[in-house]
Amino acid sequence: MQKELIDLKDFIPKTIVCHEGNGQEVQLNYTFDDEFIHLSYIVNHHNGSCREHSFVFPRFISKSNETFEVLGLLQAEGSKTQRGCFTFCNHEYKLINKVIIWFKRELYFNKENWRWYIKVNINEPEALDYKKDIESKLINYWRRKTSLPANRAYPKIVTYIANTKNKKLKFYDKGTLIIEYKNNLFNNIIQKLIGAIFIDINLYSIESIKSFLKGIIAGEGTIAYHRQSRHYGIHISITKENERKIYKEAFNKLGINLKIYNNYKETLISKRENLVKLLKLRLMTLSPEKYNKFLYMIRQYPDIKYETSYFAGKREPWNKIPQEKINQILELYKSGITRTKDISEKLEISDIKVNRVLKENNLGKRAIKIPEEKRKEISKFAKENTNLTQKQIAKQFGVSQMAVQRACVKYSIRMINKSQYKIQQEKIIKIIQLYKENPTVKFSEIRKELGISDSVIKRVRKENNLTHLGYKYLIGCNNPKNKILSQETRV
Repeated sequence: MQKELIDLKDFIPKTIVCHEGNGQEVQLNYTFDDEFIHLSYIVNHHNGSCREHSFVFPRFISKSNETFEVLGLLQAEGSKTQRGCFTFCNHEYKLINKVIIWFKRELYFNKENWRWYIKVNINEPEALDYKKDIESKLINYWRRKTSLPANRAYPKIVTYIANTKNKKLKFYDKGTLIIEYKNNLFNNIIQKLIGAIFIDINLYSIESIKSFLKGIIAGEGTIAYHRQSRHYGIHISITKENERKIYKEAFNKLGINLKIYNNYKETLISKRENLVKLLKLRLMTLSPEKYNKFLYMIRQYPDIKYETSYFAGKREPWNKIPQEKINQILELYKSGITRTKDISEKLEISDIKVNRVLKENNLGKRAIKIPEEKRKEISKFAKENTNLTQKQIAKQFGVSQMAVQRACVKYSIRMINKSQYKIQQEKIIKIIQLYKENPTVKFSEIRKELGISDSVIKRVRKENNLTHLGYKYLIGCNNPKNKILSQETRV
């Protein structure tokens, strides 16, 4: 089946506003072939000189669900100004990565082209040590999650907000990452594409509308859950009145009512039937953070699991991997590409899906799946031979120690904790003697005298039933008042 394509030639404007000098509007020139579009414009300067600006775009991009998801994200969180710089920002690394990967795959725009910095919603710390610690934490987090090059960061990597009451960075706050590319042609064409798709979104297929709205909700949606009043809903910020009508019509096509208010930028999706449709159509799934909040909110409806079967046990995965992809993953793995990330990048699928296929086929760095019959055999043997250690049983059956432990846990077999380290008998006798002489003796005193660890002392006490030694509530208690009671009890 041939893949549907979007022709970028249809989104090229006749003129372009340049930001040199007085922001004059100049003619945009372009040529194209079956693969690429060559764009250029000339800017005349006051001294009689001129300068040509150019950029090359691929002519076609895929008309896929992922394209519409990214365009929805860019409509929600991308730059909307004509200042010659394209910008996208978000605080979830998965959404940042989704945009970066899409630009690389569809527009051949590499990760190394993005400039980036981090914005946090706190005042700039006065304590230099604290400032250094949080900046190091934020930079390391975003570098690790996005693999953006360090040399493409702005000189001031972390920026702060002046007019806020927040003084400290919360432990779960990783700030917002902003990625930018300063090129007037690039910015104009991308914005023209997003704007045109948005205006005509209701002319596209239902699947394309769903994907676009997924991106919008992930970018602009806010979960509104008020436990006391039991008001549940999704707020979407839409400033322009004409845009609100486009959104409302798009949601109506999916059978969802979007409430709009006069002179108010917040729109609302509420009522049980609308929220259930959001759930069933998976419109909330693009943002993991918002999806988790949404699931928690909708679980509060009485009998929701009977209405949707969504929370009523294990379901078949909605995004089951096609057999063709499974075969490709296995072929790459057998060819020597064993790293999950390398396979996922080559096939343009998630790490989770690759891991799932490898696990189902007993591949990768994991213990081989033990058949259920063998697990029962292991658990039965462990029950009949409680004097053996897990390591000995694992050797007997030719499996890992963890496999024995899982089998015992599953079938509720309690095994004696046999340590691999054998304690000398004279040390055991000495520990017992020390407790008989002084039931409140400290672990540190025994450690110092016998040169053993706390865990060894605990083990000896447990195996020899030394919990109280006849002096209840005294063992392990270092309260000086109990020393008197201890002496009286021994007398």
